[in-house]
Amino acid sequence: MELGIVGLPGSGKTTIFNALTGSEAEVSSYAGGKKDPNISLVKVPDPRLDRLSEIYEPKKTTHATIKFIDLGGGIKAEDERGGLDEILRLLRPVDALVHVVRAFDWAGQKPEPQRDFDEFESELILTDQVIVERRLERMEKELKKGKKGNPREFELLKKAFKILDSGRALREDEEIRKAPELKGYAFLSQKPCIVCLNLGENYSPGDFSLKLPSGVPLVEIKGSLEMELMQLEEDEAEPFRKDMGIEEPATNLLIRESYSLLGLISFFTVGKDEVRAWTIKKGTRAQKAAGCIHSDIEHGFIRAEVVSFEDLVKEGDYHKAQKAGKVRLEGKDYIVQDGDVINFRFNV
Repeated sequence: MELGIVGLPGSGKTTIFNALTGSEAEVSSYAGGKKDPNISLVKVPDPRLDRLSEIYEPKKTTHATIKFIDLGGGIKAEDERGGLDEILRLLRPVDALVHVVRAFDWAGQKPEPQRDFDEFESELILTDQVIVERRLERMEKELKKGKKGNPREFELLKKAFKILDSGRALREDEEIRKAPELKGYAFLSQKPCIVCLNLGENYSPGDFSLKLPSGVPLVEIKGSLEMELMQLEEDEAEPFRKDMGIEEPATNLLIRESYSLLGLISFFTVGKDEVRAWTIKKGTRAQKAAGCIHSDIEHGFIRAEVVSFEDLVKEGDYHKAQKAGKVRLEGKDYIVQDGDVINFRFNV
């Protein structure tokens, strides 16, 4: 999974990036003219994986990972085309946007989170509107020349333009959001979005009331404090979190919201060589899940031997769970559940 960290200049995007990843990226790097994004891979914390590792004592434990991309700067459709193209290139692959909104005093200005959210949301909408308008112009010229094109794509783009022209993001329309004909465009306002309210030390969760579009969750993080805590060992950071009333690290909070927003779950494979977590979409069938491990396992799928994490831990290990009748044999159409421990049988 890839998450793109975006927001208005001065919202604290790089601070949030550091708070989430434990990196030490220069907060002022973009202001100084640096254009390269900050990128970091973060392990997805999962106590279940840790417990399985305790049971199997494998040579290697492999967490699922999330790639965070901190772009810096803003996104404006009126930017020089080269700059906008580069931003779009970096954001197209991301699965969701983390929209950082300032909730701290900056340059003598009090925070206005609602205004800032609305302004940046408008930038996303305008960027998409420019892209749609240009594409429609090209398609209309092609139609006049007698080229058929894709009528379905043309109608969807016209609908998308109307939505954007009304000031709404494309993610708010289910048909547009799910249309395979528009997938290649990777519209920014079509991507799932989490709003991250970057709280200053003088503000607390709940101090600000934001009116957000349906389906856009809000997380509130004291960015500067969390960035400092990430530089400490966990046993040192935990007492500080308790004193500050912070229930869990910012990374855990945001990752959990991301999984929920994108409809993701985890299943596990276990053994003496490796214990590993795999991330899939909720509703994925067993044969497709096998393909996450290797395409040969998917193509040669025979069956899946499945036990829930809870049953495996209760019985002590996989073989004991098998003897207790907790391991089930499932076919290719079995819907994998969150926390399943699976051994795939296959033939190449």
